[in-house]
Amino acid sequence: MVKLKPVLIALRKLKKEDYRVLISIERGMAKHEYVPIEYIEKIVNIDKDFLLKRLRFLNSLGLIQRKKMFTISYILTSRGYDVLAFNALNKRGVLKAVSLTPYNVGKESDVYLGLSTSNRKLIVKINRLGRTCFRKTRLLRMYIGDRRHISWLYQSRLAAEREYNALTTLYKNYISVPKPITWNRHIVIMDYVDGLMLAKIAKLSNPEEIFNKIMNNVIKAYRDVGIIHGDLNEYNVILNPSDRKVYIIDWPQWIPRNHVLARKLLLRDIKYIGKFFKKKYGYQPIYPDII
Repeated sequence: MVKLKPVLIALRKLKKEDYRVLISIERGMAKHEYVPIEYIEKIVNIDKDFLLKRLRFLNSLGLIQRKKMFTISYILTSRGYDVLAFNALNKRGVLKAVSLTPYNVGKESDVYLGLSTSNRKLIVKINRLGRTCFRKTRLLRMYIGDRRHISWLYQSRLAAEREYNALTTLYKNYISVPKPITWNRHIVIMDYVDGLMLAKIAKLSNPEEIFNKIMNNVIKAYRDVGIIHGDLNEYNVILNPSDRKVYIIDWPQWIPRNHVLARKLLLRDIKYIGKFFKKKYGYQPIYPDII
């Protein structure tokens, strides 16, 4: 988990030129594992002494990392990428405030609560694929292609973009997912949904009802939209105990219906949830017709 307090402190300290330097390093990381200072100097086009001063300042804030190889080179840190994304979201009037402590921490993302400029409660999901063994990168391989250098920035950005696109399509087709607001780089902004992860709910008064609601959404997403979740489990199903509404979350690894593994992953999603209901709630599920 990356702490957000240093990110928010940095946002108040940076100047216009600092963002230009950070963006030049971000661009360079598409081609370089470490971005040579000559590349940064060419893109930013400012006096070299002034550039070195700004690089030292950014390094002191933990936004970039310096490495001496054949030449002096730099990369963005997670904190630096956060700064770029939050700055963009703030300038667009999307996000006014964000919690310092996470609402939830997953293997490949951190989730925070946020506030819009109209004080609407939001979910701020920060993808961090680089801290795992790249399980989701393998699932996304068909979209990444056969690239030798794939930075964690690109992986996390792609995950955010794909999840936002999936949520937009699903929401428009009345699948029960959080309403997507926007995305920038590795961050997806969604409307807040009230409820608990299924994993944290010890008992259900009517497990059949909840199981069927989950299955109805899974099958509707497959048949009507052509989207398969691909990693459905008890941690990405949210249940609101008051109105018993179910939400399915965490869609960056979705696959289309025409994918060679589509049916296999659809059946795996369905059967996993079925086994979970049987083990935790003692409910023997009746699977949908597709099984």
